[in-house]
Amino acid sequence: MKICYFSCSTIYGGVEKIVVDSINEISKEHDTLLIVPFGCKYKDKVSNKVKIFEYKSYDKRYNPFLYLEISKIVKNYDIVHTHGAKASQITYFINKFITSFIHIATKHNSRKGKIFNKIKNVISVSLKVANTITHSSKVLYFGIKKNHNLTPIKDDIFTILAVGRLDTIKGFDRLIEEVSKLEFDFHLNIIGEGNQKDKLEELINSKNLNQKVSLLGFKDNIPQYLLNSHLQVMSSLSEGLPLTLIEGILYSPVIISTPVGGIVEILDKDYLVDIDNFSDVITKIYDKYDYYCEDFQKKHIDSQLKFNFDDYIKNLLEYYKGFKDAKAL
Repeated sequence: MKICYFSCSTIYGGVEKIVVDSINEISKEHDTLLIVPFGCKYKDKVSNKVKIFEYKSYDKRYNPFLYLEISKIVKNYDIVHTHGAKASQITYFINKFITSFIHIATKHNSRKGKIFNKIKNVISVSLKVANTITHSSKVLYFGIKKNHNLTPIKDDIFTILAVGRLDTIKGFDRLIEEVSKLEFDFHLNIIGEGNQKDKLEELINSKNLNQKVSLLGFKDNIPQYLLNSHLQVMSSLSEGLPLTLIEGILYSPVIISTPVGGIVEILDKDYLVDIDNFSDVITKIYDKYDYYCEDFQKKHIDSQLKFNFDDYIKNLLEYYKGFKDAKAL
């Protein structure tokens, strides 16, 4: 098959990692192309078997020059798989008004994205996301390859880890407020970049937490950080099914999260926590740490099996093949 991926993002986050890992694997047996904006920052992570097209037209959803530039490329592929609302909307109009092809779109979160109601073939990253679309969609959980060669290196200080872009939707300000209430020695590391960095730094300073909370910026080796931490926390106000949860299920000793999006489909209810109760629950875990580590692992054995990368790719290719076979009839 000739398969084209299209993403309008230039930064490298959880969604982009899934895009890159997926197309790199698919490229081993199929002709693949990745469409990204000019200046994309994660091209170096893409396999040399994947062709890359950087569009140069002004990056707006209703730019006719962008439509024409993209249409000249996608018409040469059997399947065009878009990730995110902007790429999906652009491709929907190209498919409808300029040239015809099989269009598949992945919806990654429960927010916005009315365009997915118009696109016939949609993959939802969780049941919660599927319920935000007005027609049926394919629910397909992501998978990742677990690195079995990593060894945890834990600090004596109780280390808490949060991962995500520095955006208000991730609730890091609320998380910082909660950890400021902790009455034991701890360190909170927040991995990620984003437009809320300055505000979070101001909050950290105002709470006198400079020695206890660190904004680490972008990191490539998230699994190692998860292994090295005592607890992973997810304070999001809204989610689809974040990659950091999948990584946490495979690497973190314990996770607590706000009950949002597809997270509620994966984490046991005992580890779903309202943000206002984070400090109390973190203290309970600290006080009985060995018990919670054992309990968490026991309750999430099935979840660890669910996120197998090879199974994810197999199911994805079978989904593609169904459309290709139907078109050939």
